[in-house]
Amino acid sequence: MKKFKGFNTNQLKYLALVFMFLDSLFFSFPGVFPAWIHLITRFVAPLFAFFTVEGFFHSSNRKKHLKRLWLAAGLMQLGNFLSYLLLGPLYQITDNIFLTLALGYSVIFLFETGKSKSAYRFLFYLAGLLLFIIGLIFSVLPVIIGSYSFGVEGGIQVLFTMLIFWAFYGNRQKQVFVFLLWNLLLLALMGPDFNISQAPSFAAWFANFCYNSDSLTFLFLPFIFLYNGQKGSKKPIHKWIFYIFYPLQFWLLHLLAFFIHFSG
Repeated sequence: MKKFKGFNTNQLKYLALVFMFLDSLFFSFPGVFPAWIHLITRFVAPLFAFFTVEGFFHSSNRKKHLKRLWLAAGLMQLGNFLSYLLLGPLYQITDNIFLTLALGYSVIFLFETGKSKSAYRFLFYLAGLLLFIIGLIFSVLPVIIGSYSFGVEGGIQVLFTMLIFWAFYGNRQKQVFVFLLWNLLLLALMGPDFNISQAPSFAAWFANFCYNSDSLTFLFLPFIFLYNGQKGSKKPIHKWIFYIFYPLQFWLLHLLAFFIHFSG
């Protein structure tokens, strides 16, 4: 029997895609699927944030990688606005993790550039800090224009995850320790509600707990310990599948929900 050597990047990304689709199903058809589905998918966004940082340090061309993320973010946001025009406020697509990852990548790109640009170090650090703060603000206070809105999806969780795993890159113990300290603070500030006694029933409390479990970012940690540090196959499909599947699944699910509603 072969000894288990962990999972490579591609394998973990495909696993995350499956659970991401489950979460999209949960929100596209509210009330149809159990709330625990949202809970078991809480590892997806921070895992993609982790691999974005890994990609930053392994990329042969960081500027090209950054441009690709911003292009994906821009196209996704354009598609989201199109969904608002075609499907209306109820069935519009609002998710755009590309934007969050692009912001996080930009922040660490500016900080990393500042390390090697001694003459302009302060300016690069200041620009990175301002961009980080802007990302946090728009993750809490989205832009609202009439019934259309957009913000930074999972900004607090994803941006801090990227910053911590960049700052302590190369030292997994420090990464995890600092990350857990931050996540404890996040849990204290954002919940979910751990007080069962205030709920009318355990079932009601558990459903609410699952639905408001976005701050349980630490649930992705087991996956990084299963990560063997290897990329896997370098075929182009493995690099582009996330960029293709992410918007496609939203369009398929939201269109399906839209047509079911108006044909029912």
